[in-house]
Amino acid sequence: METFSNKVQEENSFIGNKEINDYLIHSSKWGKFLAILGYIGVAILIVAGIASMIGAARVSNFSISEFFPMGLLGLVYIIIAILYFFAVNFLYQFSVQIKRGIDSSDVSTITSGFKNLKSFFKFMGLFAIIILSIYVIFLLVTLFQYTVK
Repeated sequence: METFSNKVQEENSFIGNKEINDYLIHSSKWGKFLAILGYIGVAILIVAGIASMIGAARVSNFSISEFFPMGLLGLVYIIIAILYFFAVNFLYQFSVQIKRGIDSSDVSTITSGFKNLKSFFKFMGLFAIIILSIYVIFLLVTLFQYTVK
């Protein structure tokens, strides 16, 4: 008859696998590094957005096109920074929780880490779909403008 401890060991069998643990620890280190770079990127985007809005206020006639003023570009930078923060935070949480879970052999912490990794990929996938859709819309609008003229 199968005992409870044997069943738990079977469910948690990857924790004892040294090679998998090494891969996860290595991935968490790189994930944490990339997340820290991402946090720095978010800060740079926010500063650039604020600087762009301040610059646009000083030179009110300057715009990228007749439909897109510079102040709006600063707002777009800030919105992108806020969205990117969520993705970077998912990656950072993955890294921290995987390392903590491997060190303590805690399956629930490792599971939470993988949940954050899933959320990171899902967020980035949806973000990519949205950005590609915006590109297609801009392309269609541009083509329509040149065909009408």
